Amino acid sequence: MAKQTPLLVKTFTADTAIANANVCVLMSGTNAGNVKLPGAGETTKFVGVALEPAAGASNGVPVQVAGIAQIQSDGSAVINAGDYVAINDTGGRIAPVTPGFGGATVREIVGIALSGATNTAGLLVDVLLQPMLHRP
Repeated sequence: MAKQTPLLVKTFTADTAIANANVCVLMSGTNAGNVKLPGAGETTKFVGVALEPAAGASNGVPVQVAGIAQIQSDGSAVINAGDYVAINDTGGRIAPVTPGFGGATVREIVGIALSGATNTAGLLVDVLLQPMLHRP
């Protein structure tokens, strides 16, 4: 049963193909107002969650920017309800993050998990979208 509660959905133009639904997309650094999947090491400029795939560049993709979204896990770790989650791969999937203090690396938290998932890639996690920056 889908537990997502979209409060705000906006259609953006995709810079590249987005093969899957329920993945995080970022603001394009090339084309103002467009979205893209994260590149290697990119974890900031989170816009929202793609609700449908986009076949290729210049195609419109509906993106949920507020509410409770279902987002695919990347399978690297168990996600528990209450965990902060962040983008963890170039496919826009998420993993849990342990907030801490100090360090120089800035990560963008996507939100708070409201449901859990085992360490299996592609499982849907209900996430309260609350983007914020954190420095481990």
